Amino acid sequence: MFEECPADLQMMKVILKDGMFDENVYHCKIIRYNTEEESIYLLTGKTDITLFSLDSIYECTIHTEDGQTRCSGMIRERYWSRAGRVIVFRVRNGFYKNNLN
Repeated sequence: MFEECPADLQMMKVILKDGMFDENVYHCKIIRYNTEEESIYLLTGKTDITLFSLDSIYECTIHTEDGQTRCSGMIRERYWSRAGRVIVFRVRNGFYKNNLN
């Protein structure tokens, strides 16, 4: 569904009381979308995976040919694989379309 689409991740809220808020927007590429688990697997490119907090809520903007689709959720896992640096984003709050037309 969203495989091979570019995506942007941006922190929206920190859950931990003393957690640090990160204003950066991280550009990623979707390698897999698991509809049963509602999880998006993203390649972070050269971005260090430790920059992504497991205790924060993120907004994911997916860029498709039809426009932009947004959802919010949390990062469940961060790991290295043969494909590169991978983060697993768990969708918590649906998909919202933003048409660019």
